[in-house]
Amino acid sequence: MGGTVEMISVLSEARRMSVTREPSDERLVELASSGDLESFTILADRYRVRAMRIAYGILHNRADAEDAVQEAFIRIYRSLGRFRGTGRFSTWLYRIVVNESLRVQSNRGSTGEVEPKQEAAGSGVPNVQALIVRQCLASLPEKLRIVLALRGLEDLDYAEIGSILGIPVGTVRSRLHEARRLFAERWKELMKDED
Repeated sequence: MGGTVEMISVLSEARRMSVTREPSDERLVELASSGDLESFTILADRYRVRAMRIAYGILHNRADAEDAVQEAFIRIYRSLGRFRGTGRFSTWLYRIVVNESLRVQSNRGSTGEVEPKQEAAGSGVPNVQALIVRQCLASLPEKLRIVLALRGLEDLDYAEIGSILGIPVGTVRSRLHEARRLFAERWKELMKDED
């Protein structure tokens, strides 16, 4: 009998937890655009890691990516009142992160050099494969690298990538195909050099 009471208690707690969901992006945008800084902080926390992955996938430099993400969130905060809500907030945010990353790249003259700090877990030895992956990405033309970063790092669907970049889905598909082909060629070259 005691087990039944415990089971009911656990189910009751699970039901109560499922009712108290986090607010939607749309609700947070609405609150933040009317001056609720806490709502904007929740949005920023929700997307910071994804924004950083996208910026780093474009810039290949942690400091530049952090600058781009910080500037993107400042632009987003200042522009919340202009967010029309016709698309997803995440699509709008990613578009701003991509644009800010490209702005940082052109302003700083980022060369696409890869930071060699990637190390194998706890060994202090550089992770050669991780470095080669980053070199392969850095060697891709910008428009291909961005599509590959959005698909490969964020697993966004083709329609959302097209919306972020303002290009048709067919163009997303062809750029992704070309990016994968060039990446594979570069990978083979660099791995051959390692042997």
